[in-house]
Amino acid sequence: MAFVDSYLALRRAAGYKLRAVEGRLRSFARFAEARGESHIRANTAIVWAAEAVSPRQMHVRLRDVAVLARHLRSEDPAHEVPDPRVYPRQPDVREPYIYSDNEVARILAAAAHLGPVGSSRPDTYRTLFGLLAATGMRIGEALRLRLSDHMGDTLRIRRTKFRKSRLVVLHPTVATVLADYRVQWRGIVTEDGPLFVSTRGTALGSDGVFSTFDKMLRSEGMRTDVRTGRRERPSPALRDFRHTFAVRSLERCPRTRPEIDRHMLALATYMGHVSVAGTYWYLSATPRLMSDVADACEAWSRGGIQ
Repeated sequence: MAFVDSYLALRRAAGYKLRAVEGRLRSFARFAEARGESHIRANTAIVWAAEAVSPRQMHVRLRDVAVLARHLRSEDPAHEVPDPRVYPRQPDVREPYIYSDNEVARILAAAAHLGPVGSSRPDTYRTLFGLLAATGMRIGEALRLRLSDHMGDTLRIRRTKFRKSRLVVLHPTVATVLADYRVQWRGIVTEDGPLFVSTRGTALGSDGVFSTFDKMLRSEGMRTDVRTGRRERPSPALRDFRHTFAVRSLERCPRTRPEIDRHMLALATYMGHVSVAGTYWYLSATPRLMSDVADACEAWSRGGIQ
C-alpha cells in the first residue's frame, strides 16, 4: 500500500523515527494486499494483529493500524478505523523469566537446526540469540548493528533507547563466534550493511525474529499458548535474555559497600541504563536476590556493611 510510505514520510518529517512502526505497518500492508484489499478494513486489521506472539504485541499492532487509519480517513472515508480496545493494552511490568544455562543451550541448539538447510539462517539466529544472552543487549540494539560496529572484542551501540551511544566489551568466546559468523557469511554480510541479515541479505526485522523465537520455544516445549496456557513460571520471552544477564551478574555481585557501588554502576553503564535506578529494579527478579537484599539490610541495620 503506497499510503504507508506517504504516512511514514510525513511523520518522519515531524521528527519521528518509527523504525518498529514501519516494520509492523509494512507487514500489515502485505497481509491486506494478499487479501486483495486496497483500503484498511477493521476486520483485516484485527485478524492480522491476532497473529502476534503475545497480547501486548497484539495491542501494539492494532494500535498502529488504528493511528494510520485515522490519518488516512481524514481524506478518504473508505478506510475503516479498527477499535484498539479489541486487544486491550497490557501492563508494561511483567514477571521476568530467568533462563537456566541448560535452557539457553537448548535455544541455541534449536536455532542451529533452523531451515533452510545450508542457508545463513541457522548461523544468523544462533549468533543473534547467543549475543543477546551473553551481553544483555536490547533486541533493537542488536538488530541495528552494522558490520562496522563490530570491532574485534568490542561492539559499538548507536542510537540506543535513550539516544546515547556506548561500547560493549565482548567475552573472548563471544568475539570468536562473531568473527566466525562474519567469515562464514562474508558474501551476505557486506562491509556497509547490517550485521544480522536475512537469507536475502536484508536486515532482520523484529517481527520475524520474535515469530521465529516463539516457534522455537514451542517446538522445545518451553512455551504454551499465550491466551490459554498456564505455567507455574512466567512464559519466557526474547527480552528475558536481558533480564537473565542482569540477574546473573547481580548474583555474582561482591558484598562490600564500595564494591557493590562500583559493580552496579558498571552494570548500568554496560546495559545502557539512563541511571543506576533502572539497574536496581533487577534486584527483585529472583528469590535469591531478594534474600541477598534482605540479608544486606539486616547487616546494615546492625552496622555490618561499610
